[in-house]
Amino acid sequence: MKNKNIFNKKYFELTGCVHNHTTYSFDADVKLKKIIKAAKKNELDYITINDHHTMAAKEDDAVKNENDLIVIVGVEINDPYKNNHFLVFNSNEVIQGKKVEEYTKQYADSEAICFIAHPFEKRASKQFRKYIWTDKKNDNFDGIEIWNYLSEWIGKLNPKLNGLFFVLFPSMFVKKPPRVTLDYWDELNNVGKKRSAIGSVDAHSEIIEKLGIKFDFLTHKTLFRSIRTNVLISADNKINQINILKALKEGNSYIVNYKVGYPYDFYAGIAASKDISAIFGEEILFTENLYYYFRLPKIARVKLYRNGKKIASELDEKGKFEITQKGNYRLEIYRFGYGWIFTNNIYVI
Repeated sequence: MKNKNIFNKKYFELTGCVHNHTTYSFDADVKLKKIIKAAKKNELDYITINDHHTMAAKEDDAVKNENDLIVIVGVEINDPYKNNHFLVFNSNEVIQGKKVEEYTKQYADSEAICFIAHPFEKRASKQFRKYIWTDKKNDNFDGIEIWNYLSEWIGKLNPKLNGLFFVLFPSMFVKKPPRVTLDYWDELNNVGKKRSAIGSVDAHSEIIEKLGIKFDFLTHKTLFRSIRTNVLISADNKINQINILKALKEGNSYIVNYKVGYPYDFYAGIAASKDISAIFGEEILFTENLYYYFRLPKIARVKLYRNGKKIASELDEKGKFEITQKGNYRLEIYRFGYGWIFTNNIYVI
């Protein structure tokens, strides 16, 4: 956790990995105690557990007795055809066997906080099936998982052509969020839906067996060094699960690939003065002398998007873009061709 000042306002910044799985929903030998140890070793502030159709992790002693790492236990839901994966938080209800329009509405009518997971998967090999979001008109959710490490990795995997390289150097092939997912996210925001974005690892700890020997790869320890969702919480608020989930829901967060670089003193936001400013997920009134400011620890390609369209670009570690009209503004930041940082929208109204 870091203390951060942005435009004369104080925030706590927490770094965490969303969408992790344990032994409760599949057969691999992945214990929560081991996952928590790996998270703390990678200096995470929070993780979420989203096992398939079970919240058994809530009763695990490793979760109950953990005092340093914030462990948020949710659940991952899908329809009878194993499509329409849905990350659910802030609910004790595990809905099974229902159609997507039924469980999304049921959770939307409650206090649940929900995100659709890996909505538009692709596959290079027919050996692996896709798990997709089937109805773009169904927007009964709070946000979208725009970048899923495992989904992107397996989407490019073809064991007959590139299997060995993918296992040995997985992060070389996880380059940026799918544009189709970014476009869908932008479409929703452009019509006033205000959906937030998260990035995740979808960590399971994969296992392959050769010559009777089992090998673990894409472990939690490895993936915790990759895609994270960093949240900003006002220094006036407590650091707890409720406020982390609220920040994720409202988009007071940004997605960063730590394999590309640590964000250290990164900040960005829109301001006309120290007293008139907004961070990710917030609104700000359009006025004169309005700029989108950014600061990075390293030089990178910073692209400014308005309503889903790129309108400006700079190669720098510090700078600003003038805001000349209303709209939804976000940044995409790249280094060496790899996606590094993706911010949630700031709404200029």
